[in-house]
Amino acid sequence: MITVIVNVYNGEQYIERCIRSLMVQTYRELEIIIVDDGSKDCTAMLVDNLAEEDTRIKVYHTENKGLSGSRRFGLDLVHGDYFIFTDADDWVEPDYISTLHEALISKDAQMAVCAYVEEYGHDSRIVNVEPRIDVNDYIRDLLRGRTWCVVWNKLVKTSIMRDNHITFDNHICYWEDVPFSVSCSLYCNKVAYVTRPLYHYIKNNAQSLTATEGVNVEYNKDRVKNIRIVEYHLARSGMQALFDKDLLWVKFWIKDVFITHAMSRERIKLWRDSFPEVNDRWKEIYTASDYLHRAIMAKQDWIVLLYGYYYSIRHFIKKIIIKK
Repeated sequence: MITVIVNVYNGEQYIERCIRSLMVQTYRELEIIIVDDGSKDCTAMLVDNLAEEDTRIKVYHTENKGLSGSRRFGLDLVHGDYFIFTDADDWVEPDYISTLHEALISKDAQMAVCAYVEEYGHDSRIVNVEPRIDVNDYIRDLLRGRTWCVVWNKLVKTSIMRDNHITFDNHICYWEDVPFSVSCSLYCNKVAYVTRPLYHYIKNNAQSLTATEGVNVEYNKDRVKNIRIVEYHLARSGMQALFDKDLLWVKFWIKDVFITHAMSRERIKLWRDSFPEVNDRWKEIYTASDYLHRAIMAKQDWIVLLYGYYYSIRHFIKKIIIKK
């Protein structure tokens, strides 16, 4: 049996499309767990009605926990040998589960990953997956952002999650997919790939969280917490040294988000205080003549602030030129 976890909050406009696309899956041995995360609209009634149509659907109504808490709740209810998440505002192809399962079994893998379609209203774009022979290369792709760490295109063997205590942190609101996807991958001997897009991801909100993440300090603070979770599983799996350079890269990438899109003394302090253990390794990522990072390390904040003003003015002028 395979468990599909659907977490929903105020999804009356789209939840039925999502669930019905799961109900018609060609793979029939499904457990569909719907976690209604304290919805205030008609979501509860809609999912209860769907459960009456299909005995494979199990609905749980909870107080609002947020996405991480809701996903954690759903994971604890998994009875299947494999599990996957499906976001409530998306939908899937009829052979979404069967194709992933067949790929996983045929490759004797512990995880199967598929391509997907980004839906932009009247337009769409296929996002491919790059098959990797070595699982470590796939993990590097995840860490370096070459492959997106979403959970809804990954069918995972349940024992990988259970045996290694992989779950979601209730107190993290953003980027929670990253430590989960990376951590599961660390314990896999093989990953199977499906290059045909099976999942339809709705991405038509230009004002979404993802679109504003660069200036959202709380988003980036959660990134720091999430990488600490990754570090825990790297140490637990004995693979920390193997991914040292990749971890160094992602740490500096996160640190620099604090000072790239906006500049203030608070953000400079966040740069210094986030992953302080790598601060003196900046020359491994940047050239020795990089004056910005040299100034930060020398605590010459006035130079860093001046750079921020210069960047903002240059960006403003560029926007005006482009509009013309």
